[in-house]
Amino acid sequence: MKVEGQLGAITLSALQEVLGSLNRLLKGMGGGAEWSLAGLDEGSALFAVRPQDTGDADVGRRLLSVVRELEERPEIPLLEDQMTVRRVAALTGLVGKRGVAGLRVRTDRLSPWSQAASLSPTVRLNALQALDIKARARSSFRGRLDKVNLRGRTPEFSLFNEARGLALRCNTADEEVIEQVKRHVGELVMARGDLARNARNQPVHLRVDQLKVVETPRRPVSVEDWAGASPGWTGGLSSVEFVRRQRDADACEDDK
Repeated sequence: MKVEGQLGAITLSALQEVLGSLNRLLKGMGGGAEWSLAGLDEGSALFAVRPQDTGDADVGRRLLSVVRELEERPEIPLLEDQMTVRRVAALTGLVGKRGVAGLRVRTDRLSPWSQAASLSPTVRLNALQALDIKARARSSFRGRLDKVNLRGRTPEFSLFNEARGLALRCNTADEEVIEQVKRHVGELVMARGDLARNARNQPVHLRVDQLKVVETPRRPVSVEDWAGASPGWTGGLSSVEFVRRQRDADACEDDK
């Protein structure tokens, strides 16, 4: 990451907040493991970070994709949920404060900074618009239960519907649902409750009051399987391109 601005003007508290916000963003996008400094250039506000868990190796690439998609349109990016978008908005909100003139991120340390993704005011505006709730309705969402946090004031978890390219952050105050979440992490479930949508009709958040496990084959078939072992299933498209073309298909099953 590059923190742009005059070095004499960038405050230590600003740099500390940038690092803290970046750490929360990267941990949230990955498996929750810590990230560490991998490089720090003396005399400039340039630093490199890397995951301590090798399973999070693709998070940097995903972050670049998220920033570039938010630069283009006010939508929650493919396979990301509202918490990622909210944390990107928080990080971009540091620009223009305490000497921070700009923030840029890249994954290739040899590529020029001019080609890096910029956390610009447009990214922040589009992120906030993507989070803005325009409609609510009682609805259901099917997805794999992951990223559970039951320690907060309101227990939270995420549902991932990879076939549709959708991720949804959920919370619940229902004790029975909380117990089900504890038992079924990693399983395919159907959640029901109050669904919030943005102006692009994307699901943003679900307040869950009912949850049930969906029966699946012994070995669930992933999008990667479709594109790899059975190329004809996706017409030869990569898994990312396949789900991107499916993103307009709604994974939410509204009451009729």
